[in-house]
Amino acid sequence: MAVNTIINAATLAITAWSIGDSLKGQKNNPDNDITVSLITGMSLPHQDANIGGSIPHIAAWDENGNRIGQYKGDANGHIDEDGSKTFTIKPTQNGGHQTSPEYLLFVMQETDAICVPGIVASGNGNQWTWTGDMSYTCDAQWYPSKRTIGTSNTAVKCVWLDEDHSNGIIAKGLSLHMRDFTGDQALVDQYKKNQARLCQNSARMTFQPDIYPDGLIDIFRPPLQYTDDGGAPKNPNRGIDRKKRAYPDGTFMHPKKANSRRHTRDFEALTGNATASAVSGIKNMIPDHLVISNLPDHNAKHVCEHPTSLGPDFVSTVEKIFCDMDTGKWWPLCDATTNEACFDLDTRTMRNYKPGRMRARTEENTVPDKNYKHHEEW
Repeated sequence: MAVNTIINAATLAITAWSIGDSLKGQKNNPDNDITVSLITGMSLPHQDANIGGSIPHIAAWDENGNRIGQYKGDANGHIDEDGSKTFTIKPTQNGGHQTSPEYLLFVMQETDAICVPGIVASGNGNQWTWTGDMSYTCDAQWYPSKRTIGTSNTAVKCVWLDEDHSNGIIAKGLSLHMRDFTGDQALVDQYKKNQARLCQNSARMTFQPDIYPDGLIDIFRPPLQYTDDGGAPKNPNRGIDRKKRAYPDGTFMHPKKANSRRHTRDFEALTGNATASAVSGIKNMIPDHLVISNLPDHNAKHVCEHPTSLGPDFVSTVEKIFCDMDTGKWWPLCDATTNEACFDLDTRTMRNYKPGRMRARTEENTVPDKNYKHHEEW
């Protein structure tokens, strides 16, 4: 099955919409504190009781690379089920000075993975927004989400973060230069012209496979200089420093104990892209869960075929397609005219070929056996 081309720079423009519009009642602290709002698209609980996902450790730095402060997180805490949480970071490590949180680092500390579609950083009169579409553009592991941003009706994608990689998730942490996610058209145009400015720039955005909460991140030294209107860096190529997209050079992860139902693939072989991560991983790490989407912008075929998608089986009722994430193969939904080798949405099972029409068992035409313990509908 053909893999879709990974050229998605147009999605970068989504940062022009403010996540802040969707976080009602959340305002900057009147003192020198900064706030960081984390939105989750879905979570991967280690235990069924913990359905919200683990709260990561968060650290913030100013434009000169001076650490402002940290949110230590909560070893037993979880993101609320509403899918968003705002953290207050006090400037305890810079002498209490008011400043903007130009750099952020998120590090997972527990094994309840989260898929993040949006981050907002606010402080000293500035507010910057990052969305998970950046992860999709740069070949990081992603999944659809039901979360929309501001006044847009378009759902953004989310990026997976996990502490121990046990579910095939590569990134333990995420470091961002939030100043470079303003949604300004001049900045977006720079990324469109050359995606390496976004995807292969360690100081700007890195999906960290192995980093500790107190770890250090890459910083632009000296600070970047911007155009007079403040929209885009004067030297757009500054900071391009690696061959791989999204992850540091040398990233190579193998999943732990991938069972027979999970589909193993090599990202670089699938994409045919020398800058893609050469990482073997599982495509479905929640085989007993099903997501059913009624959102018009979700495309189950694309979720199936994309080399870095990761998550449970997926249905688009608009597209009328079921995606088997175990194999990366999609099937039609059953209806009045399609009643074999199709997915029955009422029973949430696959229908096989009619008797007498059973085909030779090959990887391409074998109807999968599906049995879900849980499902959710968007």
